[in-house]
Amino acid sequence: MFLVHGSIFLLLLFSSFIQASTDKLTFNRPADTAQSRYIVELISLAYKEIGIEVELIDFNRDSALVAANEGVLDGQLAKISGLSNTYQNLLRLDTPLLDFKLNLISFCDDCTLSNMPSLVIHSTYPAAAKYLESNPYKGQLYKVKSVSTLLNLLMQKQVSAALVIGFYLDPYMQKLQNSGIKLTTLDSQYVYHYLHKKHQHLVPALSATLLQFEQSGKMRELKSKHNL
Repeated sequence: MFLVHGSIFLLLLFSSFIQASTDKLTFNRPADTAQSRYIVELISLAYKEIGIEVELIDFNRDSALVAANEGVLDGQLAKISGLSNTYQNLLRLDTPLLDFKLNLISFCDDCTLSNMPSLVIHSTYPAAAKYLESNPYKGQLYKVKSVSTLLNLLMQKQVSAALVIGFYLDPYMQKLQNSGIKLTTLDSQYVYHYLHKKHQHLVPALSATLLQFEQSGKMRELKSKHNL
């Protein structure tokens, strides 16, 4: 109870320092999934608490991270940890928003990533590429811009395996299982909110708000609302 009250106090304290000129921030619109609907509602509510409106625009997802790093976008709604090493203008807030699984899918029963001759990953989101940085893959690597293309390559057996975020497979699971596709979880990761450093004055208040949402059960309530 003390932590929740402390977070509320910090929120009120830091909110008084937010520049009045900052009344709207712009982010790229994510793909429409239950997870992204949860993230959009969560982040929108958090910014509303500190008097800021969130605007979503259609933007090329392949270049959204670069655009956020350059300040064309105001940040990223939710991305994996570790991006600040590459995108040094982005500030990661500490509270994790959601966890997800990174899955290896193939027709093979007992195969591992290292003995797959070829692999395809979804290039629009950095989770698979970041995993391969610390788990080097020596086979033929392909990068595609959509999950449907990735799955088509696998189903047609043009590649041996695919590495993909688990929740993007949800709409296809029945078809994949009927086709004999096997799924292995290789990693679990959290996603975080990122802001461009020009908005660093917002970080204390927004961080306090997200922490309050986590401690009060608001995040759990929103996850339940979106069936997560």
